[in-house]
Amino acid sequence: MKKFLAKRPYLMFLLPGIIVYSVFVVYPILSAGYISFFRWNGYGPKEFVGLQNYRELFTNVNMMSQLGNALKNCLTIFLLSVIIMMPIQIIMAYIIHAKSRGSGFFQVAVFSPQFISTPVIVFIFTLLFDGSFGIVNKILRETGLGNLARPWMGIPEYGIYVVWFMMTWAGMGVGMVYFIGAMKMISHEILESAYVDGAGFWKRLWYIVLPQIKGTIFNIVLTSYIISMTVFDFNYILGGSGGGISGSVDTLALMFYRTAFGENSPLGGKVSVNAMGMGTTIACVLFLMVFVVAIIQIILMFRTKKED
Repeated sequence: MKKFLAKRPYLMFLLPGIIVYSVFVVYPILSAGYISFFRWNGYGPKEFVGLQNYRELFTNVNMMSQLGNALKNCLTIFLLSVIIMMPIQIIMAYIIHAKSRGSGFFQVAVFSPQFISTPVIVFIFTLLFDGSFGIVNKILRETGLGNLARPWMGIPEYGIYVVWFMMTWAGMGVGMVYFIGAMKMISHEILESAYVDGAGFWKRLWYIVLPQIKGTIFNIVLTSYIISMTVFDFNYILGGSGGGISGSVDTLALMFYRTAFGENSPLGGKVSVNAMGMGTTIACVLFLMVFVVAIIQIILMFRTKKED
């Protein structure tokens, strides 16, 4: 062992990180997978049931209904983030990188929400969109558009869109950091040559910048997927453990929480018997959904690098 470490001294520097990662990440994942094979309430004796928890999750009508609704909301956030949020992030990142007019304002405006906590963000948006005293409705009424006023925070159909809007406002600057970093790796000579040849702002962005940062785009898509599938705080603060009115803001992470710890568990009367067993089962299904997509993304990244 000493000879092995002597030939590879860098392992001694990696060892503390590996130990911490194993204790706080690897062990909880393996432990959750183990618990999912038991019927357990979290503190009493465990009863081994094999794959029964998984069968119940996908055959119980009530649980499947909530699982499908939560998955739909998560995918809605993901698609909106990729289709709407990401193009805006790329454009704003390019404005800041190119130091165009107004870039300083965009930089401050976009990065400021990073210093605001989630409860404060939800409170701010409540002041804006509340049906009774919200600023948005007051502006609509004062400008003669009172027919468009809505109780935005109380309409179930709008719930997940409100959550996405809050997440977008709060997290816009995170993706921009990566895009700006990727754009700084692009050769200035290429961009200057395109400018001399008459390529405008949008042509340079489309034909030069985007092809050069496609690896970063793939990574942000994966990150957006992971965040969308595991979002919890905004939904919990806005709709509680029940996921809001008719589950309008329910997510997979929220379903796991209320199954394992909440009072509004989809297990009904069986919550006291198998709360932790079924909760970890949902957590394992969520983990597999994220893990499989991450593996596919890594494979595609390697193939893209080989083609380049």
